[in-house]
Parts: sequence; structure tokens; C-alpha cells
Amino acid sequence: MTLHGHSTDSAVQPPETPPGARSLDELRAVITRIWQDVLRLEDLTAEDNFFELGGHSLTASQVISRMAQALRVEVPLAAFFDHPTVAELAAFTAAAQQAGAQTGVQ
Repeated sequence: MTLHGHSTDSAVQPPETPPGARSLDELRAVITRIWQDVLRLEDLTAEDNFFELGGHSLTASQVISRMAQALRVEVPLAAFFDHPTVAELAAFTAAAQQAGAQTGVQ
């Protein structure tokens, strides 16, 4: 408790990146590189839509496999439909890593 009656416990602090997890910027960079490789495209932005770039369920499966290798996180195929941009998929992946760190599962 501070002199002004505010709590100083960790509950009000922003969550830290779990050990071994990557920052959101790092996740975006890794996912962008994977998309560029799988889709054979350059100059992707964080707001580009996977399906509008020519991605489909088979290429999404390739991305999922490469993400699992690079990031050690399992991303379900449905995540691509719910989070079709690099930015959204990176945020989803960060949340999955955070949940995995809390439960001990990744």
C-alpha cells in the first residue's frame, strides 16, 4: 500500500512475458517471415489478411506447422479464420503462450 492508499501488489502491474515466450513484436516478425515464405510474398504488413493474400486451408496448415516449430505453440486451424491478420494471429499466439505458461502447457 502506498501513502495514498493505492495497492502496490503485482495484480495491478502489466503481465510479464513468460520465460521462453516472445514479445508481441517478435511474434509479429516471426509470423510475417513464415507467411512470406509459405505464400511466397514480400512486403507484408501486420494488417494484411491471410486469405486475401491467397492463403487457404492447406497453406494455413503449413503456417501452423512452421509456427509450432519456431514458436513451440499449437495454433488451431480455426484461429486463422478468427484471426486472419499477422497482428491478430500474433496477439492470439501471445495469449496462447501466456495461457500455456500459466498452466504449464504450451
